[in-house]
Amino acid sequence: MKIIISAGDMNGIGSEVMFKAIAEFDKSYSDSEAHDFYISGNSNALKDYAGKLPDIGIEINVTDDSLIIGERNCTIVPCKNQISVEFGVESVEAGKLAAEAIEIAVERTFSGEYDAMVTMPVSKAVLYSAGWKYPGHTEMLADRCNVENPMMILCTKSIRVALITIHIGIADVPGALSQELIIERIKTFDHSLKYDYAVANPKIAVLGLNPHAGENGTMGREDEDIVAPSIKHCAGLGIDVDGPHPSDGFFAHGSYKDYDGILAVYHDQGLIPLKLLAQGAGINVSAGLPIVRTSPDHGTAFAIAGKGIADGKSSAEALEAAVFIAESRKSFSV
Repeated sequence: MKIIISAGDMNGIGSEVMFKAIAEFDKSYSDSEAHDFYISGNSNALKDYAGKLPDIGIEINVTDDSLIIGERNCTIVPCKNQISVEFGVESVEAGKLAAEAIEIAVERTFSGEYDAMVTMPVSKAVLYSAGWKYPGHTEMLADRCNVENPMMILCTKSIRVALITIHIGIADVPGALSQELIIERIKTFDHSLKYDYAVANPKIAVLGLNPHAGENGTMGREDEDIVAPSIKHCAGLGIDVDGPHPSDGFFAHGSYKDYDGILAVYHDQGLIPLKLLAQGAGINVSAGLPIVRTSPDHGTAFAIAGKGIADGKSSAEALEAAVFIAESRKSFSV
């Protein structure tokens, strides 16, 4: 497999966790030599970053066209934008470089040059200052791939949480819900569990919007009038799906363990419990796209950038997941 990694914001922890993730992948992944990594970034910025980073116990060398981690040689796919690294600083120049790295990775993965892409963390505020117009990676990828409704899945090796709505304000969530949207989300999630995760007969739980999933309409009508009929429709199509479940008890009592996938109505409803359960190892997967994209589930962490203490666990799992999903898609049969 050929995996391209976008370097992220060079003033954050992205390159540090990328170094650690590549080293961990080669140490723990059984057939690591069968996979090649390419870095979408700027070699001068990577040299500067590696030179300013404290010793993290990994041998790192950067040439004009390669990032070398231990014995692993990763080809650098060059970006024209470059910066002098200033750890923890929000910089327009860093935003331009991060945006260019993403654009290159998306374009070349979409063209088939690479089997999957992994994106290191970026700051949305910094990207906006550099002219970025998307709420996040997911929406940008969907635009480039001409997909109307991408799906955001946050997961660990054993828990998968997908979202009906993604990056919208909480006040806008009820108005955004429709049976058409929820049915499409359930179908997409069911397909992704089969196509991306190789789950033959996935079992899906849908969470309710309101406290107690609306308590039979006494705490809001959305669950009774929109969510429940959507679930019933999909069950009638042969999808193993049920709900709506009250989200607090669902996670508190361990019900999530009985399902292959959990569909949350809005961002924080699903991501807060997932990140607590993941203990630093969760990742983000953009599903419903013709390309494979994963990322760590954390941000740039400017406060600890350059200190050598960032945890690379999530990035290592993002690399493993990119390989797994790309392989699963190649072997998938309808």
